[in-house]
Amino acid sequence: MIQEITSKQNSKIKYCLKLHQQSFRSKEEKFLVEGEHLLEMALQNNAVLEVYFTKRRDDLPEKVQKFFVTEEILKKIAFSKNPQGVVAVCKMLEEKQISSDKVLLLDDISDPGNLGTIFRTALAFGYKDILLTKNCCSPYNEKAIQASQGAIFLMSLHDKFNLSKLQNDGYQIVATEIKGSIDLDSFKPNQKHILVLGNESNGVRKEILSISDARVRIEINEIESLNVGVAAGIVMHHFSKHS
Repeated sequence: MIQEITSKQNSKIKYCLKLHQQSFRSKEEKFLVEGEHLLEMALQNNAVLEVYFTKRRDDLPEKVQKFFVTEEILKKIAFSKNPQGVVAVCKMLEEKQISSDKVLLLDDISDPGNLGTIFRTALAFGYKDILLTKNCCSPYNEKAIQASQGAIFLMSLHDKFNLSKLQNDGYQIVATEIKGSIDLDSFKPNQKHILVLGNESNGVRKEILSISDARVRIEINEIESLNVGVAAGIVMHHFSKHS
């Protein structure tokens, strides 16, 4: 059944607007996506609860709540200035057990665009278990979602983990670090490993570096460092070929 909404004061519209706030998203364990591609990815992974659209459609599952709205209302609840005619309310991913040999640890990544880009790249190279430290930006930030191009729906995110326990369980911890490290080209990781990428300004924290089994760096010329999203792609590509 499709319901029609014509007023911006409708309670459903007010609720969607509240989901623009990170604190409300966390409390409700819901978030918004916009555009056909992200909607498709979310539907494939049973994450969609409600869909708001400006053109009537009959291609949505029965269990999903459907709302026909004006373009003005859609623009109000969307994040972008020119939304692609559809916005969906999705449920946050359930945290599962770490199940793969290749794990990515993101240590206080602060930029949501970088975070989403790393998600997209990680999926491409087979890293589906992602550990997020407490000061990482939210993976459900709209910029992170857009930059991930839906990769987030195919991942297992973890914000509660014990790194020392994982190490005792056989994971090799490999941190990216300029000082006291070896050239990436000279390093071959264990099949079971955790790749650590650090904050854009400060890198990997000392407490993580102190327990890491190895530190690697990307040899570069004429510039001090690379964007963390770019560095992530280079390292994961190397590891995918050598682990």
